[in-house]
Amino acid sequence: MIVRNVMTEDVTTVSPDDTLQRAYEIINTKRYDCLPVMADRLVGIIQLTDIYEACMKEGRQAALPRKVKEVMVPNPVTVEPTDLLETAAKKMFQHDVPLLPVVEGDQLVGVINEHDIFKAFADLLGVDSGTIRLTLVVPDRRGQLARIGEIIRDAGMTIRNLATFRSSILDQYQIIVRVETSASRPLVELLEQHGYKVLHVQED
Repeated sequence: MIVRNVMTEDVTTVSPDDTLQRAYEIINTKRYDCLPVMADRLVGIIQLTDIYEACMKEGRQAALPRKVKEVMVPNPVTVEPTDLLETAAKKMFQHDVPLLPVVEGDQLVGVINEHDIFKAFADLLGVDSGTIRLTLVVPDRRGQLARIGEIIRDAGMTIRNLATFRSSILDQYQIIVRVETSASRPLVELLEQHGYKVLHVQED
């Protein structure tokens, strides 16, 4: 999945010459954590924490009339619409920011925030999809995913979502698979007959 699929295109911004009071009012009304700062191009972001910090240091009466450009984070970290979602998540984590501007050339075309990423990953994992979720322990050997897929297919069931995670145990990993079926027990028994350990079953 790429950033374009989940980003918000209707972007609210402030200018460098807007006051912190105005930025705060927009952030509070929209329930954002930060806003892009635009002149003729993207020049920064202003975070709610930046405004709070200014108010703590100087007092509200002195801080809120100040201009955004005095407090904003210049040259913000950005992503492009064609970047992978994982790239955006990694940048947010590395730079400890709740929102990334999405740029195409010199143009701001959207933003992506933590909520967008959490929702996208929930969709990838099939949360609230009306399926059965199985967590399997699988040996780290070639062809395991294909074999599990064959077992489920031959049982007349359909895989809707699948994700893999490295296990804390050496030479193993875990697979989360969401399957369309009305009953989980026959599938669990079938997988265990083929040597796969089912750690957890959840029926949404």
